[in-house]
Amino acid sequence: MARSSALTNPTLNPTLTHLKMGENDHYSISVERELSTKTLAEVAYVGNHALHLQASNDFNDPTPGPGAVQGRRPYQPWGAITMQSQDTGATYQSLQTKLEHRAGNGLTALVSYTWSKFLQFAQTPQAGGNTGYEHTYSPFDIPQNLAISGTYQIPVGRGRTFLSQSNALMNTVLGGWQVQTITILRSGMPYTPVVGSDVANTGVGSQRPNRNPAGGTSGFQKSLKKWFDPTAYVAAPAYNYGTVRANTLRGDMRRQFDASIFKNFVMPNETTLSFRAEAFNISNTTSFNAPGATVTSSSCCAITSTSIPSRDIQFALKYNF
Repeated sequence: MARSSALTNPTLNPTLTHLKMGENDHYSISVERELSTKTLAEVAYVGNHALHLQASNDFNDPTPGPGAVQGRRPYQPWGAITMQSQDTGATYQSLQTKLEHRAGNGLTALVSYTWSKFLQFAQTPQAGGNTGYEHTYSPFDIPQNLAISGTYQIPVGRGRTFLSQSNALMNTVLGGWQVQTITILRSGMPYTPVVGSDVANTGVGSQRPNRNPAGGTSGFQKSLKKWFDPTAYVAAPAYNYGTVRANTLRGDMRRQFDASIFKNFVMPNETTLSFRAEAFNISNTTSFNAPGATVTSSSCCAITSTSIPSRDIQFALKYNF
């Protein structure tokens, strides 16, 4: 009786016998400056270098060519062999800035901006099979990130501009409220264009296209149905890997505006009742996930989902005793 292919060509997932200790080096330098009695500025360089990170390496992929994939694998009768290794590395470089201002009268503001580059090095079968390695952007690379936040004590109630002589009931109801806001604007996450078939005929999935030497469509206009121009890419010739690097395209930027209003009510026996109303994505602004990136598909490049939920409002009470 013939054996099944799973028994005839089993896969392996071995690991190194002696593993290295992963290394993660952090370094930074910063300068703070008091611009005025109410304003503080900070500029910092922050970096990180990681070595010997856990990875997985293919080493039984056949070289590109015609014929059945299994029969051309270098180690028979094994199927795919994926070694758990430690040859992935990453570097992170950033310029981080912060400006904090306390205007007085219960108003404070904080602006933070980060410019960064996050690169990784790892084995990449899609770029060359067993010997394919790639140094490119990390899928977590966010080159620009801006956050603006503020707190404002509403000037109503005892000790404040309005109703400073209010009675206990009015002060409890109307006085002592605070408002907080935060705005986040950041670059879109990177993603990789791929082809939808095994062009190299090696059993490796998500292979890359080549850049189209003739360029893309003239006058291409980005839309939700076509987030990038698929005609800027072409499938590699038969029995070849494409040369486009990973994470060279970017999704939609993230835009989120949150706000909250809260107050602490003083209760008997030194206890406190806290009320908080929070609105996430208060403007109901839409930000999108990356599109489908299979350039050989008729449905390529369409946006099909959002990266943040629609407006969400919640209320909370907390009693501290």
